[in-house]
Amino acid sequence: MLKYRPDIDGLRAIAVVLVITYHAFPNLVPGGFIGVDIFFVISGYLITSILNFNISNNKHSIKDFYRRRIDRLFPALLLVMFSVFIFGWFTLFPDEFMQLGKQLAGSAVFLSNIVFYSETGYFNATSPTKPLLHLWSLGIEEQFYLIFPLVLYLAYKRKVNILFIVVLLAALSFLLNILSINENIERTFYLPQYRHWELLFGAILSLTVHGEKAKRPHTLVATPVAAVSLLVILITALTLHSTVAFPGWYALLPVFASVLLIWSAQDAGPIKSVITSKPFVFIGLISYPLYLWHWPLFSLAYIINGSTPPDWLMLLLTVLSFLLATLTYYLIERPLKKVRSWKKKTIPMLILMLIIGVTGYKAYTMNGIDNRSNIKISKEVSRLLIGPMWPYAKNEACLERFKTSLSSSLPWWFCSLKRNADPDVLILGNSYANHLYPGIANNTHLKDLNVLSIGIANVVDGISGSRTALQTEQAEFINNIILHTKSIKYILISGITIDADDSYINDLIERMSIITSNGAKVVIFYPHVQLSDDIKECFSRPLKRPNKDCTSDLSELKHIQEKFSHLKNKVTKAYPETLFFNPNSAFCDENKCSSVKEGLPMYRDEFKHLSEFGSMSVGNEFAKWAKENLPELTK
Repeated sequence: MLKYRPDIDGLRAIAVVLVITYHAFPNLVPGGFIGVDIFFVISGYLITSILNFNISNNKHSIKDFYRRRIDRLFPALLLVMFSVFIFGWFTLFPDEFMQLGKQLAGSAVFLSNIVFYSETGYFNATSPTKPLLHLWSLGIEEQFYLIFPLVLYLAYKRKVNILFIVVLLAALSFLLNILSINENIERTFYLPQYRHWELLFGAILSLTVHGEKAKRPHTLVATPVAAVSLLVILITALTLHSTVAFPGWYALLPVFASVLLIWSAQDAGPIKSVITSKPFVFIGLISYPLYLWHWPLFSLAYIINGSTPPDWLMLLLTVLSFLLATLTYYLIERPLKKVRSWKKKTIPMLILMLIIGVTGYKAYTMNGIDNRSNIKISKEVSRLLIGPMWPYAKNEACLERFKTSLSSSLPWWFCSLKRNADPDVLILGNSYANHLYPGIANNTHLKDLNVLSIGIANVVDGISGSRTALQTEQAEFINNIILHTKSIKYILISGITIDADDSYINDLIERMSIITSNGAKVVIFYPHVQLSDDIKECFSRPLKRPNKDCTSDLSELKHIQEKFSHLKNKVTKAYPETLFFNPNSAFCDENKCSSVKEGLPMYRDEFKHLSEFGSMSVGNEFAKWAKENLPELTK
C-alpha cells in the first residue's frame, strides 16, 4: 500500500494558492498560472506510483482504475457544474448561456481543452467570460489517464523497459511543445500532446525512486535541493508573465522544480516542516474543490459586473471559494469516499454527468434558451446581444456562388449574399464591414439591390509589407470578383484603421486601382465610434441594474474626424470620384454619443461590432445620406 505523503498536499497548497492569486490579483503573481504545471507533475507522479504498485503486485484492473478516477473527480465536479448551470439559468443572457452550455457539454466528456482551443480566435469571448475555462486542465489530465494506464500495462506485460518508454514519450511530447510554441501558442497550450510531458516528468520520477528508500536523498542534500526548488517556483511565479510563449521552454522551470521538490521534500528537514504544517496540508486536502470553485465565482462576477470586479469583491470571492471548497470536502467528498459500491456511487454519478452534459448541449443548440422567464423581460435586448452568434456571417447562396478554400481554411469567413444572383453592391473589408450587411441589404429606404459581403481582411491586407500568404490569397480572390463581376455598381469599404499612416494610405490607394477598375461607385465609411462602455453594462439583468446611461462626450468622434481627414484628402486627390460617409450620426447628436438608442444596444459584443439594430440604424443614416449623394441608390 502506498504511504500517504503530507508534503505533496503541501505542494498542492502552493500550486492552488498560486493559481487563485493569479486569477484574483494578477499583478501580485503574474506567473501564478504555473500552479497548473505543478498539479500536472503531481498527478503524473501519483498516478504512476499507484499504477506501478498495482501492476507489480498483480492487482491492476483498468476498470477499477477508471472507477477510482470517477469516484475521486466526479463528486465535487458535478456539484460545481450543476451550481454554475443553475446560476447561469437565472442570470446569463442567451449568448452567454449558450456558451456555458457548450462548456458544460465539453467538460462532461473531459474535452473542455479541445473545446476551448476550437474557440480561440478574433470573435470569441475573452477568458474571464468563460465560467468553466479552468476545466481545460482537467481535460488534459483525463486524456492522460485514458491512455497512460494502457501503455504502462502493455509495457509491463511485454517485458519492455517501462522507464525507457515513459522517457521516450516525455521527450517526444516536449519536442512537439518546443516545435509548436512559436507557430501556435493556443494549440500548444490546450492540446494534450503538447502538455503530457509535464505529467510524464512526474511519472519518470515515480518510476525512478518510488518504493526504494535507498534512493531517497540524505537530509544534507534534500534540504538545499528543496529550498532551491521552492525558490525557483516562487521566483518564476513572481517574474513570469502571461505574455510569454507558454508552455515552451519556460515550463521547464516549474516542472523541474516540482519534480525535485517531490523527490526531496519528505527528507528536507525545515522545508518539510513548513509544507507539512496544518495550514498547508489543509489547503492541499481541499485544493481540488478549491480549484473547481474559484474560477466560476470570478468569471460570473466579471460577467455580471461587465468588467473586472473591484479588489474588495475579488477578495470576498476568494474567501467564498475557500468556504465552498471546505464544505464540499467535508460534506460531499469525505462522506462519499466511504461509499465503495459501484452501483450506489459510480454509476449514478456517471448518469448525472451524462444528464448535465446533454442539458448543456441542448442549451447550446437552443441558442441559450432565450425563452427563459427571466430573459423574456428583456428579450429584444437579449436577441441583439449575441456576440459571436452573428447570423449574417455567411449563407448558402454566397458559399455556393463564390467557392473558395478560404471558407474552410480560415477559422471564420464572411460570405453573405442577399440573393443567389450577380451582386449589385459589394461590402468590402473586415468584420467592421460585414456588420453593415443587414443594415444595407434589408433597408427599406434603399433599392432592392443584391448585396454581397465577403472576406475577413482589412482592405489593405495583402497589398505590401509583412503580408501573409492567406492575406495575399484573400486580396487576389476578392480582386478577381471585382474584376470579373460586371454587375457590381457600388462598393462600400469599411473597417478602415482610424490612425492610418501614410504607408497604410498608400496601400489603400494602390488597392483602389482594382476597386475602381469597372467604374463602380466607391463609398468609404468613416470608422464608427467604439465607446468605452461594456454594452452589457448598459442593461439590467438579474442581480444587477445598469451601471450608467452609456453616453459619452464627442471627443472620440472628433478624434475620428481629425485623423480621417488626412486619409480622405489623399484618397480624394488620387481618386476624386470617391465618396465618404460618416456613420456616426447614428450614434451621436450635437452634444453626446451613445451606445444605446431607443432603449436598444448599438453594439452586439465587447469588440464593438454593430448589433442588428445598430446596423439598421447606420443603414437608415446611410439611406438619408444617399438620397443627397447617391440618389439612384434610394427608393
